[in-house]
Amino acid sequence: MGFDFGAFVGGMSRQISENIESAKEFNREKDFRLEMLAEEEATKERLARSSERRAQRKQDEQNLALLKSMNISDAKAGWILKGGNTAVSNYVDYAQAALARGINPDEMLESSMFVEDHNDPRNEAAMMATIRDYDTVEPFTVRQDIMTSVLGEVEEPKEPKQYTSLEAGHAGTYSLLQKAKLDKNQDEVTRLEGVLGEWKTKIEQDIAMRREDGEDDAGTNDQYFNDDSYGRIEKDQLMFALNDYDFPNLDGKITAKLEGRVGISHIAKLVAADNMEKIAMVGKDKKTQQEIIDSRMLGASLRLRENAERRLRSYGRSIVSTDGNTDSKTKTFGYLKNEKTESGDLIPVNFKTGLRMANNGQLKEGDVIVVRVRENGISVDRIKVYTGLENRDTPTYRIGEFTYTNFFHDAGEHDF
Repeated sequence: MGFDFGAFVGGMSRQISENIESAKEFNREKDFRLEMLAEEEATKERLARSSERRAQRKQDEQNLALLKSMNISDAKAGWILKGGNTAVSNYVDYAQAALARGINPDEMLESSMFVEDHNDPRNEAAMMATIRDYDTVEPFTVRQDIMTSVLGEVEEPKEPKQYTSLEAGHAGTYSLLQKAKLDKNQDEVTRLEGVLGEWKTKIEQDIAMRREDGEDDAGTNDQYFNDDSYGRIEKDQLMFALNDYDFPNLDGKITAKLEGRVGISHIAKLVAADNMEKIAMVGKDKKTQQEIIDSRMLGASLRLRENAERRLRSYGRSIVSTDGNTDSKTKTFGYLKNEKTESGDLIPVNFKTGLRMANNGQLKEGDVIVVRVRENGISVDRIKVYTGLENRDTPTYRIGEFTYTNFFHDAGEHDF
């Protein structure tokens, strides 16, 4: 059998070709792995930079809120932020010292002697010069008596609130706002409402950034009030509501039954619960439009509402069962609005009539009326307590061509 040189050459060519393709495939796989490693490294760097930017933005937001809480305007606070954390710390010290002496830090920064360099010592001199006289021969030298009296130890400066998180900032500011309201300090109330709005904006922005970074449940379990704030807020809101209904300031406690106005006290609790629910709504997710909620505060408002509704039901039924004479004081208010037959039987009114009376101002808070309604084709008499508040479950009724606001709390069927 002879040697087939052509076949040998052909086989060798195929082997060489296969070897070349294998080498190319290996190189392609190698290049692909290198590209993947490079992409992975680049991704890590991007995530790290993103995290750093987010951390810096959060720090800037907290610094901005801190500066603004000391009456420094947006423009001036923005200028200070450009100097970095060191500049912020320095100007917080200046503002702290000024506030301790009743001086507005924002006005101090109006001086034309300030220069662009945030850490220039002449700015410190300019800060002092806006408060006291300074040496005109050496305008940028701080006089010792000024340094001693303003930034010195003559009067111990009050430490400004510095918060470690947005949640703590919101909680602390809200506590200060509540105190200002109780002290009836309207200027401070107005200022703190603005500061609180800033904290809410920062919380919204922070949650948006966290969700962009993949934290889908960001803000879900965050607590936006201090632990001791929850009970105090409930007590304060109840007291505010009771005062609105002309009850004396009893520090949240009330003996309304002695005044014949127990029903109205329960209505005040509904108002307090509504206000607490609004307080629990800290902000809104701009992307999903979902409310940012403090679940603990919301839970407290729901418990207060359930308690008030349960007591209103009992109140309405007791008024009907006693013909409005639960006690001598209650009797004088004439809460029961139904007429009676000669034999003493109560005459229910048509529900439309009751709605019309409520919408036309013929009823007062705490009034009770039995109305006749149709349920599943059957006439049923139900007890209604007029609250003056729009019913949350059924806010309106459309009857014929008219729409009536439902100001009643349903106290159940008149089955006795």
